[in-house]
Amino acid sequence: MQRSPAEGYQQASLSEQKVDGEDFIQTDVCPKAGDVILDLGCGTGELSAYLAELVGPRGKVIGVDPDKERIRVAKESHSQIENLSFTEGSASSFFRMDSNSYDIVFCNAALHWMPEKQQVFNSMFSSPKAGGKIAVNYLDRLPQFEFNAYMLLNPGNGERICHEMYQCESKTKIEHYCLSSGFQIVKHYEFCVSFVFNSIDGLLKWHWSVTHGVLDLSLVTEERLKKYLSPSVGENGKPCLDFRGIKEESTVYRLIAVKQAENAG
Repeated sequence: MQRSPAEGYQQASLSEQKVDGEDFIQTDVCPKAGDVILDLGCGTGELSAYLAELVGPRGKVIGVDPDKERIRVAKESHSQIENLSFTEGSASSFFRMDSNSYDIVFCNAALHWMPEKQQVFNSMFSSPKAGGKIAVNYLDRLPQFEFNAYMLLNPGNGERICHEMYQCESKTKIEHYCLSSGFQIVKHYEFCVSFVFNSIDGLLKWHWSVTHGVLDLSLVTEERLKKYLSPSVGENGKPCLDFRGIKEESTVYRLIAVKQAENAG
């Protein structure tokens, strides 16, 4: 049994998020041996550890997250990795951490939690070296299965989760923020992630952990759960727990942009 939302989030990261995150890293991020990487919104550090493995002993990865419990779990879980460190910090403060010193700023499944996105991109621009890049994976809207969960299972907290905690914005707006900050966009495309759950209990714990425990599982009554699950019940009488390939349920965007060297172009 998970003792905290942070530990529950780590379990979710080891399954759903890690597979897609590693694919993003292999396909688009492409770190090299010796790179110095800032992992913004690192959570419990599973992808930070993977990045540290890829950059090797001459490289370094610094994971930053505003959730002190997730940072605690990250430090405890990955303490043996010498070229990896973690620090508590927010999107509004990370730009003070060694400006112009990173080869890559990596941000996986975190931008949609951050308000003031123009400030975030401006801060990102100050972080990489000239010629460095940002790699961002984000939601432009809340998947329907998440929105329905928060509004139907926890009506008292639903508005807060959907409209205050989540800060989703459109691809067009994200491109504007990115270009306005000074980056050159290399690629920006739609991708379907692997939202697959082994059980109803696993789905509920995922909702609980990604919302930092704000979704209160003690308020999930049988009636509310039935109302949430019944629209997705298939011919076999079981609710859908595999959202792969369902565009409105599994679409994210991947953005790669570079900070051009001063003498470029």
